[in-house]
Amino acid sequence: MSASQEVTAATVIGNFSITLPAPNQAQLSASGYLVEGEDKASLDARMDTVREALQRQQRLLEIPVLEAHIEQWQKAHDDVARAYADLLERSNARSSSKAGAKSLSSQEQTNLKNYPTQLKGIEAELEKARKKIADARSGV
Repeated sequence: MSASQEVTAATVIGNFSITLPAPNQAQLSASGYLVEGEDKASLDARMDTVREALQRQQRLLEIPVLEAHIEQWQKAHDDVARAYADLLERSNARSSSKAGAKSLSSQEQTNLKNYPTQLKGIEAELEKARKKIADARSGV
């Protein structure tokens, strides 16, 4: 029998549990035993291993949630981009004095000014979500 296969009798003197939050109010949890005579460095190493494994699972469970957010953000981006294009077209028609072109309301003028900032914010959120997914898949 090799050293790694050796079975030794150990007295269990307690246990530990590590719990991390998961998406949608779920939890990930793992536990282990405290063994009599085990030094602190060994216990720390085991607990670190458990925590790292849970954190990896936590990131993987977050992927479907992030993908759903990406869908929502993409739809919002498309909606804002369409509204912005419409307001730009109407504003340009008005400024070129096309017949029948109505002035933009004060709310529409405000939206026309705010939409570029909104689009940049949405694009930043999309990029963050995509990066988190890539990191989770690559094990970062």
